[in-house]
Amino acid sequence: MLEYDNEGYMNTGSQMSYSTPMGHMTSTTGVGKTQKGKAFHHKDTAQIMAATNIPYVFTATEAFPQDLIKKAAKAQWYAQNVGTVYGKLLITCPLNWKSEERYGEKIMEAAVNSCFFPLYEVERGITTITYDPEEKNKRIPLSEWLKYMGKTKHLLKEENRDLLLEFEQEVERRWRRLKAKHEHPDL
Repeated sequence: MLEYDNEGYMNTGSQMSYSTPMGHMTSTTGVGKTQKGKAFHHKDTAQIMAATNIPYVFTATEAFPQDLIKKAAKAQWYAQNVGTVYGKLLITCPLNWKSEERYGEKIMEAAVNSCFFPLYEVERGITTITYDPEEKNKRIPLSEWLKYMGKTKHLLKEENRDLLLEFEQEVERRWRRLKAKHEHPDL
């Protein structure tokens, strides 16, 4: 089972979905005096699926092709020999993201390097981070990712500082939890 995540429902006009991050603008979560994008955090579907004890769960994006290819091969083996597999792939969507198409890979890479979209796998309950931007000295602030997309530029304005801070804290909390699972296989 693969989830192609572009952070919105595109067949119905870029509407908010369970994977739309907090504060992001969609056609149903506008930005103005009464609304500042999506009002709550996105669901972490990879962690939800891992909690159901699926034998192999992974996250990937085409911005890191070697990581994606390795996980796709492993997923195929698990699907053929063990059972259900779940993969969440972050994919570019210039229409939904209100971005230039040429920045698609850069946006996906920034999502990973900001720790918003960490690359990892959960194999038979054991979590392994497959790319750690902190270890590679490539970690960037969340705002560096957000600046590339028109749907998030409002988050970088001073009047939305509290919303950005809450979003940053949630990304950091999820990253710390993932690192703990990576460092302690029994978690």
